[in-house]
Amino acid sequence: MRIRIILFTLLLGQNIFACSDPLKPFSEECKFQDRYERITKDFTTYKIKVADLKGFQIPKAIGKASYFSSKNDLLNKTDSTLSKNKDWTIWNNGQKFILDLSSVVIEFSDITKLHKNLFNPKGFFNISNEYGKLRSNNGETNPKIIFNCSDKIINDKFFDLIKNYDLKSEEGYPLLTLKNLLVCDDRNFSSGDMYFYKGASVKKELSNWLNDLNDMLSRYENRSAPDDLSPYNYLADMRRWFLAIKPFSTGNEEVIAAIIDYSTQRLQLPPLSLGEITMPFLLELKENRETTLKRINETLNFFESCLFETKTKLVSLECSPLK
Repeated sequence: MRIRIILFTLLLGQNIFACSDPLKPFSEECKFQDRYERITKDFTTYKIKVADLKGFQIPKAIGKASYFSSKNDLLNKTDSTLSKNKDWTIWNNGQKFILDLSSVVIEFSDITKLHKNLFNPKGFFNISNEYGKLRSNNGETNPKIIFNCSDKIINDKFFDLIKNYDLKSEEGYPLLTLKNLLVCDDRNFSSGDMYFYKGASVKKELSNWLNDLNDMLSRYENRSAPDDLSPYNYLADMRRWFLAIKPFSTGNEEVIAAIIDYSTQRLQLPPLSLGEITMPFLLELKENRETTLKRINETLNFFESCLFETKTKLVSLECSPLK
């Protein structure tokens, strides 16, 4: 695989895309933008839409674990199969919704409308009355995740992360706390409950998050953002923060995925493939950023290798849906 990617990169080395203005201060993002534009341009010559694998979301299709399971279930079947797939339906609803979002500011009401629209009642699955409502409205004061000894999650590193958690509520309390800790037979681990903090108002917490997002997207566009905070690092931070707030009882991952898609489209960045980073709030800030960049590279590497195979007409099974 590595040899194919190197050969493919050498083939393209003479033609460099210009970096868009908002990204000029950020060399890493410029490289990602350049690679993605090359891939998109070359795949277009083969009449293939890279951003729409038969209507299936890129992150769902190329995350290694999810790619192989989805390929057999969906990508090798007729397009009609996709309309009956819950994940694709939700993602497609999100894409339709964000196309209508303002390019200047996202309103608070947009977040709740997005949450409701993702789980369209016209779909084949049941919709709850709670879709579109913040979790403070349904009596779930402090939702929790229970970690058992068999999970082997709560160790010294995890304990230190939560003990000194960097994401705080408006009142200054950590958004995540540990309670009911018990040492396991394997004394390197413990069982316990991790609580999401409600704070004075989930609405206030989400409003603060949204104000930050609106401000920084504008700063990136007018080139007044700090040079030491790249767009991808920022969006990785915002996803981590949003999921730590847990504004809705369910569907938070789908909401933030749509907002991240909106943000990357607005900044002309390749889409973020983060579906497999299911709990970024349990990673340290630096680790989450590094994992995010690793996933972007994996995404682009996959498409570059498939494009090289397509050009040589020696297409492997994992690239066959792109033929």
